[in-house]
This record gives sequence, structure tokens and C-alpha cells, in this order.
Amino acid sequence: MKEIYHLLKIKIAIFFIALVIFAVILISWGLDDIDGFLAHPARMMLLFLLLIQFIILEFIPWGWILTRLPASPSDDNKLIAFIGAMGILLFLMISPFSDRNEWMQLGGGDVLRYFGVFLFTLGSIIANWASIHLYQKLVIQYHRNQQGYQLVTTGPFKYVRHPRDFGIILIFLSIPLIFISSLGFFLAIFSIAGLFERIAREEQVLRQELGDEWLDYVQKTKCLVPWV
Repeated sequence: MKEIYHLLKIKIAIFFIALVIFAVILISWGLDDIDGFLAHPARMMLLFLLLIQFIILEFIPWGWILTRLPASPSDDNKLIAFIGAMGILLFLMISPFSDRNEWMQLGGGDVLRYFGVFLFTLGSIIANWASIHLYQKLVIQYHRNQQGYQLVTTGPFKYVRHPRDFGIILIFLSIPLIFISSLGFFLAIFSIAGLFERIAREEQVLRQELGDEWLDYVQKTKCLVPWV
């Protein structure tokens, strides 16, 4: 019963996060010109892809919150998460505003917009694949309340150590590209810097807990980008 209640809270939180993100994007553009927002296919695709992503999150919430680390984050990790969330809100606000007002825009026009759509799609596929695979591998351990760590090295984790983070990075970069906002792109990179810090902390803990097993895995895989 406790687990069902916890899952329900996660689903409600995802729903409200989705509402906030859609509201921030549309309000930042301007509610008086929704037709203008929808006038460009790339912006329409973004709303559609966001909707699909949040529908997927409602079905696999456990996959996105499961971690290879202890469930209780440190205060430092909470601070990193807060700073990252503020960065996300900033680039979600600035990007549509920049696009509508033709302010601080990137060169590239529609080519850059559709490249952003491609990055969002690719990032979503990678992040969801990693989340579902991690859930399949760790759910038995979590449900049995087993302690310790299980190193997942199959599926997307066979190619990179942090595939879910790589997908999120692509999504972050894609949104300001769809709006061709240079300032939004800079703020997205600021948010990604917070992800890098979290990744570094996670790797440090895993190295301490798993020792040679982790070091062997590091030798065989890249951190974020395969073959790079």
C-alpha cells in the first residue's frame, strides 16, 4: 500500500511538472499569440514531443527515479538539483521569448530548428530506453529491499556509463535550438554543467562501492558519448 501511495505521488508530481513546463513555454511566448507559436511546424513538434514524453513518464515513473546510488541524496546533491532546475526554468522562459521577439537569435534558421527537433527525439529515445532498462534490472532488488549496489552494464549501459544523462543533455540542447535562442542555449549549457557535477559525484561513489568492478567497467565504456 505504501508503495502504491508513493507511486501515485510521483505520477501527480510528473503531471504538475508537465503543466508547469507547458505553461512556462506558452506564457513566455505570449498567450495573446498562440496562433503565432503554432505557426511554425518545429514549435508544434516540440509541444507534441513534450506531450509524448510526459505520457511515457506517467507509465514508467519508477524507471526515471531509480538510481544506482542510495535513495537519500546528500544536501549538496539537493543543491545541485535546485540550481539545475532553476537553469531549466530560465532557458525554458528565455527561449520562446527570444524567438517571438527576434532577440539574441542563433543563425541557421529552419535548419537549426529541425535539428533541434531531431535532437529532442533522439534524446528522448535514449533516455527512455535507459530508464526502462534500469528499471528492469533493478526493480527486483529494490522491491526486495536489498542493500548494496548492482552494476548495470547491459542495454544502453553497454555503450556509455550514463545514457540517461546523455539523453537529457540532448533534450536540454534541443529546446533553445528549436527556438533559435542564443541566450537560451547558453542557459541550457549552464544546466548541463550541473548534470556533469552530479555525474562526477555518482562516479566517485560507485568507484568507492564497487572498486575494481567499476574500474573495469570504466575501461570498457565511455562516460556519455559512445566511441568519444
